Amino acid sequence: MSLEDLNLSSLLLVHGLVGGLTCLLGFEAGRWFVRKEMQHWLGTRRARLVLARSGPWRLVGLCACLGFFVLFGEQLGPIQALAMGLFTGLLSLAAMIDLRSRLLPDRLTLGLVVLGLCLAGAGVTVSLTEALVGGLVGYLLPWALAKVSDRRRRSRLGKDAAMEPSMGRGDFALIAAIGSWLGFSSLAFVLLFASLGMLSLALWGFLRRGWRLSTALPFGPALCLAAMLVAPFSPMAGPAGL
Repeated sequence: MSLEDLNLSSLLLVHGLVGGLTCLLGFEAGRWFVRKEMQHWLGTRRARLVLARSGPWRLVGLCACLGFFVLFGEQLGPIQALAMGLFTGLLSLAAMIDLRSRLLPDRLTLGLVVLGLCLAGAGVTVSLTEALVGGLVGYLLPWALAKVSDRRRRSRLGKDAAMEPSMGRGDFALIAAIGSWLGFSSLAFVLLFASLGMLSLALWGFLRRGWRLSTALPFGPALCLAAMLVAPFSPMAGPAGL
């Protein structure tokens, strides 16, 4: 092994360790940060249950982060390694909370938006224009589509039928957060992959579980996993992105 290869391997190891550690710390910091809001909406006992047993979800974020560095770590500096670790850690937390409680805390989603815009403004992730447009479109476009979808569902099921909204405010804020981190140009791919994942889940539920059109499913986990998948190929990845 040449000295250059050794230096590159050492750099990959350092960046992977930095990203992995930041992922775990970001997950734990986010869990502490949203605890009071979760207790407000769910009660102390249920909030504690939702936030407990988080090991598998920390592992999801850690694997996504380390996998990224194995593929593209040589393209990143230490600041980008910190950003990627924080992004995957907080997305894993959001996926866990939404799947367990059907709730996406404002502290988490809006915190992600603020962090994404700040990092874009500092030149760490995407351009500030990409982040701003991604955040605005990420909130307004799904909001408009959800309104149209809910109106059509209401016309099919009747005005008096019990029906949950197809998407909630937390989903809109999460998409806006992803747009502020990955940029407008990557948002369409995130929504495409997340929708395909939800479509597969819905078809399985209709066929095997007897779900109906009025059955609402948490969209947050699909969004988070799709964002982790797209992140290595986004402008956030710098030279590694497409």
